Amino acid sequence: MKHALRILIVDDSPEDAALIVRQLQGEFSVSYERVETPDEMEAALDKGGWHIVISDYVMPKFSGLAALKLLHDRGMDLPFIMVSGQMGEVAAVEAMRAGAHDYLLKDRLSRLIPAIKRELNDAVVRRKKRMAEEALSATEARFHSLVEQSLVGIFMLQDDIFIYVNPKFGEIFAYEPQQLIESRSLLELVAPEDQIRVMTRFLRPLMEESDSLHFFFRGKRRDGSLIDLEVNGTRTRVNGSAAIIGTLLDITERKRAEAELSKLWRAVEQSPVSVVITDLFGRIEYVNPKFIEVTGYAEEELIGKNPSILKSGMTDAKVYEELWSTVTSGREWHGELHNKKKNGELFWENGHISAIKNSEGQITHFVGVKEDVTERKLAIDQLRQVQKMEAIGQLAGGIAHDFNNLLTVINGYSTLLVRSLEKGSSTHKEAEQILRAGERAADLTRQLLSFSRKQIMEPRVLDINRQVRAVQKMLERLIGEHIGLVTTLSEDAGFIRMDPGQMEQIVMNLIVNARDASKTGGVITMATENVDLDQNFSHLHPGSVPGSYVRLSVADQGQGMTEEVKQRLFEPFFTTKEMGRGTGLGLATVYGIVKQNGGYIEVVSEPGQGACFNIYLPRATEPAPAPPAPPVDEEIDSSHVILVVEDEPGVLNLVVHTLRMRGFTVYEATDPDQGITLFEKHANEIDMLLTDVVMPFMSGPALAELLLAKKPELKVLFTSGHTDDRAGFEKILEKGMQFLPKPFASDALIRKVRDTLNGGTAKTAGAISGGSD
Repeated sequence: MKHALRILIVDDSPEDAALIVRQLQGEFSVSYERVETPDEMEAALDKGGWHIVISDYVMPKFSGLAALKLLHDRGMDLPFIMVSGQMGEVAAVEAMRAGAHDYLLKDRLSRLIPAIKRELNDAVVRRKKRMAEEALSATEARFHSLVEQSLVGIFMLQDDIFIYVNPKFGEIFAYEPQQLIESRSLLELVAPEDQIRVMTRFLRPLMEESDSLHFFFRGKRRDGSLIDLEVNGTRTRVNGSAAIIGTLLDITERKRAEAELSKLWRAVEQSPVSVVITDLFGRIEYVNPKFIEVTGYAEEELIGKNPSILKSGMTDAKVYEELWSTVTSGREWHGELHNKKKNGELFWENGHISAIKNSEGQITHFVGVKEDVTERKLAIDQLRQVQKMEAIGQLAGGIAHDFNNLLTVINGYSTLLVRSLEKGSSTHKEAEQILRAGERAADLTRQLLSFSRKQIMEPRVLDINRQVRAVQKMLERLIGEHIGLVTTLSEDAGFIRMDPGQMEQIVMNLIVNARDASKTGGVITMATENVDLDQNFSHLHPGSVPGSYVRLSVADQGQGMTEEVKQRLFEPFFTTKEMGRGTGLGLATVYGIVKQNGGYIEVVSEPGQGACFNIYLPRATEPAPAPPAPPVDEEIDSSHVILVVEDEPGVLNLVVHTLRMRGFTVYEATDPDQGITLFEKHANEIDMLLTDVVMPFMSGPALAELLLAKKPELKVLFTSGHTDDRAGFEKILEKGMQFLPKPFASDALIRKVRDTLNGGTAKTAGAISGGSD
């Protein structure tokens, strides 16, 4: 098969052109075009696709040399053969110098085919060479551009001197490249403290043994400032001599960013609050150790899950809807969630959840920073409860004080009325009903005073086990046969210091409460033991104080309590019992007594799980004394003179009337100033002062101190419904003073007067302090 050959013939003779074509048709499949002017040749060349150009040397309108020049001017590399009818040696040389590839005479066309084949082959070779050169040139240009415009410093060293640096390398050190090339060494750009390291661990190994090295060092800029650098070096050869080529990167900002990132990472990892990061669909991608600690889940149990695994069902669904709509809109959500740990324990979290946005402002993730506030909420709730109880206590104490004055008059005169009436008569029975009602009211006020911690105590060191055993039989009768009573009393239970009557009130009220909660029967357990409360317990139980205590526990198997009930459990008159079963003061009384004695109450209860009351009473260091001998009834000597000072007229009249009925001589005063005046007039006669504790302008203790300074042997008896400075007044009682709490009956008044007159007196006028004006 003949090879196609497209020929552009430049000749003014069609016959000569046809002759050339016939010569070639035996070897090639020829197609051609003949032109004889420059314009025709330009047009033909524009068509393209020519394999060879054959041109006559001399033509009327054109010449072979002009055709050759036109071809070269267009930058075309086509084989060009000159053909002439009478071409001399000089013309042939001129044609070859002009760039013709061969020349032939028209009468010797036998050389045409070999010449064309040779030129076609040479053209292929030239084209391949040209393409290779162009590719090499393009590669060199690209490489040069890449190196010159690189964002990485590039350098070449030979004999420790720079033979090339790119602009970025110079920029890193604040030099122009020409200021470094052939004039400086790498060591001149190294911080002094790192020069030995660079020499021994980078330059020398590359020159002697290592093919490539990766190294970090501190560099020195032109202005003397230091920078962090990362260098990669490779051993090579340049012009037959050893050299080093390398890249240099300024990592100062990267190291600073890495340090900041590392600091931030450590902060998040060591954060005292939980941190969680999720994707756009709420799938967890990261949790810090605190999150794991709080929730109880392992990291692998959380990654890929939704934070909804912490839902407890205690948070309203609307909260989650608001949360999601807030963060997906790019705003920050703040709020509290009631969540559940892996072990089922509920806890409160205060959370801040917000969107993480990229540089274009698009949301990519969500981050939550959450704090476990369970203890704080518990403490706040308990503190709020304590404050509420304190406020109620203040109210209850004020009410009890006023009622005690009224009940003192009611019960005192009722007693006198009962005694004056004939037994069995209707009026006698009616008077007794009045007295019983007054006594029941007095019990209520005593309970209110216990709750408000304004009841005057006469504390002593008690063996708690002995106190429990003393009332155990009575308790068994109290709870009935359908409920069992089990006591577990620790033999080494310590002593406590409190009023014996108050201890009995605690036990009685707790047992009655447990009995009423055990409608279907069961067992009530009462136990004692020594315990030590630490700071952790105190932190979790606001109101408690670290120290050594004796714990009295009363547990039942009853219906238990809800959180709402437990919140109001110790409020006066609050009760869950049906009408007619209790006043709602039993547990309020226990609360007041325990607080008054520096103790703490812990209630453990769940609905349907019964309840356990743990009473913590401070452990006394001194042993309990032997039980006192029973009192001996003595006759009263009514020959004494008594000064009565009481600002409540009804109580004053009752006391004066009762004492005068028993034969005493009485001076009466409605305020301390009047009492002082009477005492100054009758000091030699007066044997005893009977005074209220709380009075306007001057307290009873202050009055007693003033009168004792004038007459040290004076006997003193205090009366009160309560005192504002209870602790200070109790110290007075510890010094031997006598006290009669309101309300009191006539018989109690007379017995206490007798005891006071028969007892000792204060040693000095300075023995009394405290009280309230």
